[in-house]
Amino acid sequence: MPWDLLILALIAVVVLFQLYNVLGRRVGFKAEDKPVVQKNDDSEGPFNRPGQEPKAQPERLRMPNLDALKARDAHFNEVNFVEKAREAYEQIVLAFNRGEIEGLKDRLSESVYEVFAKAVEARGEQKAINVSFVDAPKTDLDQIELKDDRALVRVRFLSELLYEMAEPDGGEPKKAHRRTAEFWTFQKNLKSPTNPWILSRVEAAKA
Repeated sequence: MPWDLLILALIAVVVLFQLYNVLGRRVGFKAEDKPVVQKNDDSEGPFNRPGQEPKAQPERLRMPNLDALKARDAHFNEVNFVEKAREAYEQIVLAFNRGEIEGLKDRLSESVYEVFAKAVEARGEQKAINVSFVDAPKTDLDQIELKDDRALVRVRFLSELLYEMAEPDGGEPKKAHRRTAEFWTFQKNLKSPTNPWILSRVEAAKA
């Protein structure tokens, strides 16, 4: 082999070895990897020419009426609200399936309470002996409306319930799964910040 080719081959081996040391030990990313925070000074970035002012970054879209609601209710926080709505959803669903709705009167509007009470009465003794959520319900803030002194916040819930139904002959309880997708609208009177949020409407949603 000519000496010049041999030297080139040795150089290539050294370069590949160095590349392996730098890149070959980490492929992809892991959960503990920290994102790289880039500075806003990208005046010479791909969308700006030297000497030009950096282009403004687009603002993240906010839900309509969110700022207006916060202006009327200084205690409103969308993250906390979604968490509290999920807790209320779980408690109300479980109480309804057990037929224990008397304790829900202060959390439901009069019309919703009447619908729930009639459903429990029509069900009679055919109720589950045990009801539980398979996983935590998926909860998303869907819509905010302001009507005079009322705030209406609609939340979308996706959940899966596990039922244990009693057998009439006293046999082994049967288990059944049920997936639900619903919109729940919570309402608050904004005349006083201490007024509670109550459930004012329940309607089906697309899964």
